[in-house]
Amino acid sequence: MRALSECKVMVVDDTPSNLDLLVETLGNHYQVSVATDGEGALEDISQNPPDLILLDILMPGLDGYEVIKRLKNQVDLKDIPVIFCTALTSAEDEAKGLELGAIDYIQKPFSQPIVQARVKNHLMLKLAQEGLKKQNAILKENLRLREEVERITRHDLKTPLNAVLSVPKLLIEEGGLSENQVEMLQMVEESGYRMLEIINNSLDLYKMETGAYKYNPVPVDLLGLVRQIHGETRGIMQGKGLKLALWLNSKKADEDSKFLVAGEEMLCYSMLANLIKNAVEASPANEVITIRLDDTKVPMVAIHNQGVVPEEIRNRFFEKYVTSGKKDGTGLGTYSAALIAKTLGGNIAFVTAEEAGTTIFLKFLKVTEVSAPPQAAPEPTQRPAAAAVPTVPKKPARILVADDYSNMRRTIIGILQQMGFSTFREAWDGLRAKQILDSDTVDLVISDWNMPEMTGMELLSYVRSSDRLKHIPFIIISGEAQQDNIIEAGRRKVSGYIIKPFSADVLKKTVEKHLSPGE
Repeated sequence: MRALSECKVMVVDDTPSNLDLLVETLGNHYQVSVATDGEGALEDISQNPPDLILLDILMPGLDGYEVIKRLKNQVDLKDIPVIFCTALTSAEDEAKGLELGAIDYIQKPFSQPIVQARVKNHLMLKLAQEGLKKQNAILKENLRLREEVERITRHDLKTPLNAVLSVPKLLIEEGGLSENQVEMLQMVEESGYRMLEIINNSLDLYKMETGAYKYNPVPVDLLGLVRQIHGETRGIMQGKGLKLALWLNSKKADEDSKFLVAGEEMLCYSMLANLIKNAVEASPANEVITIRLDDTKVPMVAIHNQGVVPEEIRNRFFEKYVTSGKKDGTGLGTYSAALIAKTLGGNIAFVTAEEAGTTIFLKFLKVTEVSAPPQAAPEPTQRPAAAAVPTVPKKPARILVADDYSNMRRTIIGILQQMGFSTFREAWDGLRAKQILDSDTVDLVISDWNMPEMTGMELLSYVRSSDRLKHIPFIIISGEAQQDNIIEAGRRKVSGYIIKPFSADVLKKTVEKHLSPGE
C-alpha cells in the first residue's frame, strides 16, 4: 500500500488567500496542486487525477456543483473523493453537496487541524479501498488459475487416463493372454481408477464444501462398483485373511445382479472405496467384511466389519481431518464420504460397539426420484429424445473420430473395432474434422469437446446447420461434466454425451443406438 505522503491532493478555489492557507495546511504532508476555476480544475484532473479534491462551491464559470457532476459522469474519475470546502453554511447546501457525491463538507472559515484530520481520514480510507481492490484482483486471478487448473485436470489429465482405464479391458477381451498377464493388466486398470479418484477428490471436495458442485444424477450400479473395489483390495484382504460377504435383499448376490441408485459413478466409487478400504484396514484378521444392499423400501447399503471406532473420535467420526491410529491417515476418508452422501441427496450414519463391530449405513435416492434436467440430454451417455435415430446403413459404417490426443483416438478406434467397425477417418483438431466432413461421406462423428482451431461444440453447430450433414449422429466425448455443458450440448442437438474417463461398454452402448457395423 502507498504511503500517505505519496498521495496527491488538489485544491480548487478562486480566492488566493484560501489557496495559500490550504497549501500551507496540507503541503508538508501531501503532494498538493491548485486550480483557480472549475474548467481548469477539470482539465488538470483529467490529465493527472489526484487522490482527493478539496472543492469550493462558489466560483465564476463552473461552480463546484457542476464540477462534481461532471466528475461523477466520467468512469475513470467518478471514484475520486471530493470534499466541499465552502462559505455556504445552510443545511440545504450541505445536503445538496452530499447528494451530488461529496464525501465530506467543511465550512469556511475552517480550522487547519480539522482540515488535516478529515483529509488524512479520507485518504487512509481511499488507500484501504485500493488495497482491497488489489486483493480482490488477486483473488480473481487465483480463481482464474484454479479454473484453469481444473480445466487442465479435467481434460489434459483425464484424456490420457482414459487409455489407462480402457485398454487393459480391451486386451483382456481379445484373449490369448496368460493368467499372469491378465492379472497385471487388471493392476494397471485398478491403478488408473485410483489415479482418477485422486483427481476427482482434489477438485470435487472443494466444490462440494463451497456449494459450487453441480450434481448430475444418472443410474449407477453400486454392486458393480463394490465388486471392482473388492478387486482392488483383494491383496490386502488376503494378507489379513479377510473374506467378503455380499448380500442383496437378504440373499447372496450373484454375479449378474445389479443394484441401481441415482448418483454419479465416480462419486459413488470414491465414497464406497473410502468406506470399504477403511473397513478392511479396521477389521481384525481372519474376519468377514459384510456388505448388504437392500432396496425393498429405500436404497440402502450397510458396510460391516468387526473393528471398533475408537471412543475418542466417535462424536467426530465424519468431521474433517479426524483420524486415529493411522500413521499415514489424512482424516478425509469418512469426511469425504459424508460430503458425497449429502451431495447425492442421501445420508450416512454408523453404529459401533465392542461386541458387534462397526456398521456404516448409506441411504440413496431411487433412480425414479431424480427428474431429468430441462433441455438437457437425459443422461450424459444417452442420446436426447429430440434427436432422430438415423437409418442403419447397409454398407460398412464410416466413423470420424476427432480428438487432439492421438492415444485417445486409438483407444476409441480400438473399442469400435471390437464392435466390428473397420472404416475410420481421424482428425487431430476441429478444423481438420470439418474439412473431412466437407469432402467425404461419414455415418457417425465422435468428437472431443476441447480441440484447437475449432472445438467439438463448434463442429457440432456446423454439422447441425448444414442440410447435407445435419442427419449425422454426433457424439461428444468430454471431461466437462458440468450440468451447464450437458444442457448446452443437448440444446445443440447432440446425439450422445460421454464423460471422460469412460468404460468401453459406455461407448459401445452409445454407438449401438445409432449404428451397427453394417454388412
